[in-house]
Amino acid sequence: MKSFGKFIFPLTLLVLMLTGCSVRNNKPESPEVIREKNTSISWLLAGDVCKAWAIESFTVDGIDQLKGLEACQLDNLDVYYRNLVYESIEGNTRCKNNDPEVRRHGKWSLNADSTAIEVKLGMDLLTLQVVEITENKLHYRSTNNNHITEAVLVASDYKFETIIQADTTH
Repeated sequence: MKSFGKFIFPLTLLVLMLTGCSVRNNKPESPEVIREKNTSISWLLAGDVCKAWAIESFTVDGIDQLKGLEACQLDNLDVYYRNLVYESIEGNTRCKNNDPEVRRHGKWSLNADSTAIEVKLGMDLLTLQVVEITENKLHYRSTNNNHITEAVLVASDYKFETIIQADTTH
């Protein structure tokens, strides 16, 4: 019986190793698959790793909210990471030297039919109805306390100085 046990363990290990392996598909993706991937809402929003968005227009109940803001406020960015992390960050100009780089941090997801972006910031959940999204433009509308907010953001060429956010525990 002992000699039988000597063969069972290595045989079981070999079977597990062989069945756990998979053949890697080295074929390049077809142009149709690439086109579909690159037009999905999540890819348009977050790109391959992340995408930063700068504010172009912002209204509440039709009233421009950008008037009177300082340049250091106007260059702040919303960043959507592929790993579903959301950050609101300082742009290139800070209002105060000690302002943190990350102003707000949370998670994002798409609703079931991909018509809205849901951003969870702590206990708050913001639902942004997508009016239009392209590779370079995000137009959304939301309602909060009977006020209609509408924003148009444009893709930014902001260069990240730090390693891309990988922590999703916040």
